[in-house]
Amino acid sequence: MNQLVAITVNTFKETIRDRVLAVIVVFALIMIAAGLWLGSISLGEQGRMMIDFGLVAVTGFGLIVAVFVAAGLVRKEVEKRTVYVLFSKPVSRVAFISGKFVGLCGTMAVVLSGMGLFLFALVWVVSGRPSGIVLLAVVMIYVQLLAIMAVTIFFSTLGSAILASVLGICVFVAGQLSQNVLSLTRLGKNPLTQFLSWVVYVIVPNLSAVDVKAGVVGEQTLAWGQIGLWTAYLLAYVVVVLALAALVFRRKEF
Repeated sequence: MNQLVAITVNTFKETIRDRVLAVIVVFALIMIAAGLWLGSISLGEQGRMMIDFGLVAVTGFGLIVAVFVAAGLVRKEVEKRTVYVLFSKPVSRVAFISGKFVGLCGTMAVVLSGMGLFLFALVWVVSGRPSGIVLLAVVMIYVQLLAIMAVTIFFSTLGSAILASVLGICVFVAGQLSQNVLSLTRLGKNPLTQFLSWVVYVIVPNLSAVDVKAGVVGEQTLAWGQIGLWTAYLLAYVVVVLALAALVFRRKEF
């Protein structure tokens, strides 16, 4: 437990001080604020457009932080050969992977909290009333990014940081489309296509199930019971992927 806490704290301090991270967050805040202008040119839809654009900005910039920081967490330690010193001590591979992930979770929580509260404040100023559903939407974005961070860390144990980043983004896009693809293949009634789409549906996290942006802007009714179940599924998915990452990392010789 002491090993896990030490690695977690060290990872959090290391990532939160990253200057690139600060630049990305500042740019994200500027883009969220740009939603004010976008809303001002819409006809009677200023609040809706600002929320929609703001949540897309939070998702996009959160994804950039998630994949590029997660991809470098493990690879950086390997390339700098600090893992040799680390594993010469009684530190397990599981504690190493878990600590890196939990530390990054803390960093992402700070980043998304800042962007989410900024958007919340803007919506409050423009609409004249607080909208707690915006903060709930940011929490759901955080849940999605947890899965992407875990997947990216897994890929980083197999290859380069760049490849892990690209694959992490690909998984995010696939996770947003997996439900639609599964529904379309069922219409074709081709057993092979249906089976392959089901396999992909199981392997790729269904991120669209916890994406509540459409519900926040009133385009659909949110079923919070189902969203809760899918959130539990994604958290379980994170545990499984991290276990696989630790297993792969455990087989490497340092």
